[in-house]
Amino acid sequence: MKPYAPLTRTFSAIEMLQRPYLLTYAMDEAGGACRLTLSRTGDTACSDSLVLDAPPQYCYSILRYLYENCVQPEIWRDVVAECCPAGVRVNGKGGVLCE
Repeated sequence: MKPYAPLTRTFSAIEMLQRPYLLTYAMDEAGGACRLTLSRTGDTACSDSLVLDAPPQYCYSILRYLYENCVQPEIWRDVVAECCPAGVRVNGKGGVLCE
């Protein structure tokens, strides 16, 4: 099993517009499936995960896409669903499902 490093973006404070926060995109591989997790720190902290039944290299490519495009937690599931072909299974079912 190859370790996959989390990808973290740092956002600075911008007076009157934005407080500082971090976005972390992480992936864990276990039992032939991959758990993707997106976490945000700061005033609007949150963490959300989903499991994809797809090859780790493919899942990490999705993770890199999310990172490089600064995809936020509010829309990340929709973006992942758009990236995944119909054949990708999650929790034994087709498509991308919430946990």
